[in-house]
Amino acid sequence: MPEISAIRALRYNLGHVGNLSDVVAPPADAISPAMQDQLYKRHPAGCVRLIANRAEPGDGADSRDERAARFWRRWQNEGVLQDEAAPEVYIYQHTYLDQGQSVTRRGILCGVRFDSPEDRRLYTALETTDAVVEARFELMRRCAANLTPIVGLCSDPEDRLLQLVEGAIQEGLEITCVDDVGVRHSIWPVSDDRTIGSIQELVGPAPMLVAAGEDPLLASRKYRMWLNDYEGPLASDHPANFVLTLLLRMEDSEDLLASTHPVFRGPTPLTSEDLVARIGECFTCNTIVEGPDSAEVAWKPIAASDHQGRLAIYCGGDRRWVLCEIKEPGIDRLRELCPQASDEWCELSINQLHHLVVADLLQIADATVEPCRTIDDVVATIGEDQGCCIAALVPPIEVDAMETIAVQEERLPANTFHMTHEPLSGLIFNPLQRR
Repeated sequence: MPEISAIRALRYNLGHVGNLSDVVAPPADAISPAMQDQLYKRHPAGCVRLIANRAEPGDGADSRDERAARFWRRWQNEGVLQDEAAPEVYIYQHTYLDQGQSVTRRGILCGVRFDSPEDRRLYTALETTDAVVEARFELMRRCAANLTPIVGLCSDPEDRLLQLVEGAIQEGLEITCVDDVGVRHSIWPVSDDRTIGSIQELVGPAPMLVAAGEDPLLASRKYRMWLNDYEGPLASDHPANFVLTLLLRMEDSEDLLASTHPVFRGPTPLTSEDLVARIGECFTCNTIVEGPDSAEVAWKPIAASDHQGRLAIYCGGDRRWVLCEIKEPGIDRLRELCPQASDEWCELSINQLHHLVVADLLQIADATVEPCRTIDDVVATIGEDQGCCIAALVPPIEVDAMETIAVQEERLPANTFHMTHEPLSGLIFNPLQRR
């Protein structure tokens, strides 16, 4: 049962920065080097300097985090960032086009308590990477703030929360911006105690599924433990007990998650003939197209399928795409490899790829993995032809399936899915020290 709280946030002072669209940014893991350069040039106070500070000549191991922390302190001192007058929650909305139709998704930006997992269940499904969690913790420690929200899903079957959100939007002042792909992001600050109390009452009884942000969530937990050791036991209402969270309704989660397609770099690029010989007993394999630029063609049978169990695998040795569909012997083999896994877990293509294909049948588990968010990213990455062993196009997972995996306390490989149209960094920041 997530306990939510109003937060006393920091926001950009629009009198200083002008257009909010110029200073916000996607989450750090969605920022490519080219995008980072573009965001740096856009505005001298862009939050990219906080969440994805770029390397400079002569940098040491901690230089980028230290630079980010200096920006953070300077912008507060200069009034670029300003304190909210009172603790608030924020109604959040993003609007985008999907196949020519306008889609709106609404939620609540707030603090979520995470220090008592035994009675406030925050379910997670993705594995995390220790190095990434450590990097996020170090930045958090220097800035003492949540710079980007995690994303949580809660159930609202009777639409009571939706009605409350719509009422608050009609009464509040909209603060809005548009991102580089044309998505409109808006927030409405809410400081009314009665409205906040109603939101807490509606959200409190339901568990929360973490749909994005496992790494910053764990970094927040690590920060709280560090602060507890550094300052002594924290009061129950200390800001560090809460993590900045965008709460969305489970009922609005259709098409919320998108696949992240992995490129595996290893010492020996695999040919399609090698691939079929090594996985053919477990998968039906058909070579369909050739060349990195044919990724979109290879993706079509994956996207058109309404079920798991298919992969399109690119072989760097001969630059061919192979459509692979798991057979019953493949499921049986995966169950042998992972005897504690549920049927739901075994049915997911991403688990078949990592645990059966990569680790067992091909035995390239030590390959370097580069996640790509779009088909264009895959084309650009494998087109560089720098040691690509294989790449895989993976079907998206439904939120219901992710929830099942999370509630069963099973895990999916790290960085295998991401949220479509993620909330921007820079709409609000959540300081983790008392002020």
